[in-house]
Amino acid sequence: MARASTKYAIFLGAGASAAEGAALQSNLFRDYFMLLKKRARSSPRPHEKKLSEFFLKMFDIDVRRGKLGNTNFPTFEEALGVLDLADMKNESFKNFSITNFADGGSIKILRIYLVFLMADIIHDGLRRSNRLHHTLIKKLNSGNSIKDTVFLTTNYDILCDNALLDLYPGRKVDYGVDLANYDDGTFYRPDLDAVKFYKLHGSLNWIYCPTCNNLRITPYQKGVYNLMVDPAISRCKVCKTVYAPIIVPPTFYKDMSKVFLNQVWSQTEKELLKVDHLIICGYSFPDADIHIKYLMKRIQKNRTKKKPLKITVINSYPGKKATIKDEERSRYERFLGKDVDYTDFSFEQFANNPFMIMR
Repeated sequence: MARASTKYAIFLGAGASAAEGAALQSNLFRDYFMLLKKRARSSPRPHEKKLSEFFLKMFDIDVRRGKLGNTNFPTFEEALGVLDLADMKNESFKNFSITNFADGGSIKILRIYLVFLMADIIHDGLRRSNRLHHTLIKKLNSGNSIKDTVFLTTNYDILCDNALLDLYPGRKVDYGVDLANYDDGTFYRPDLDAVKFYKLHGSLNWIYCPTCNNLRITPYQKGVYNLMVDPAISRCKVCKTVYAPIIVPPTFYKDMSKVFLNQVWSQTEKELLKVDHLIICGYSFPDADIHIKYLMKRIQKNRTKKKPLKITVINSYPGKKATIKDEERSRYERFLGKDVDYTDFSFEQFANNPFMIMR
């Protein structure tokens, strides 16, 4: 028996994770290097040294000596975008080459180190989680709406993953992609009743074997974080190759070529075309995310249902300036139309009472 059409889609942006303690991308570098100062390791890890050199030589920021609270860091998009574009154009900077791996300054290596940076600061911040995602999932389940809902996110953290896996100990979560775990029984293949959760930019609990060309999930664990702290244990059980992260950074120059992410995006669009109501949480609709805008425009305009797609935005928080709200509302309305319901609700309010919106 086929599963009924999904009524709701909940899109989780960075603001939803920030409401639970995750660092905002605008503060990512400052928070990370302040964290390293707090740790005060006598012997920093190799990637920490190289990242310090990168910011000193590329952006003239001495992260080891400066007063970081007042430092004007580049955005995460800018730092990664510089490396992504250099990689795409096969060009080098004076201190950072494309192909010379001997000095550890390779652009390809630095890109991985910036992913490690992100994994580290997210790992640290989420230890203070207030479990809003768990609250949301429990509320939807008790209201018999969990099976009517598809979840999607551009976030890398595993807040929603853990909430869904806690609800479903049998791990009936459909990520929209084949996992190597299905073959060894460490994660169950989803059935028609599985909750659909699509991570459009990859995840900290996804690791990829470039030799076997398969994707593995590390339930309840941040597999990418383990690559950073203990790469010796992060090897494929079949071929012993060191795993690699599957993460698309939030830049204009996104590499969507990995077959796994193509599967996820294809399944996401397929499911969203069945949705009646798209609820966007903690997402400011940034210019860099043209891929997300393209997806939303496709599911808005390619619907076969006569009823138009209902879109609700939940992205307020205490102290948010009116000018920021106005700019954000304008971005949504400019691209998706004036019928977008741009609310004054926060993700915390929505998580505690989702049915004020889902009715």
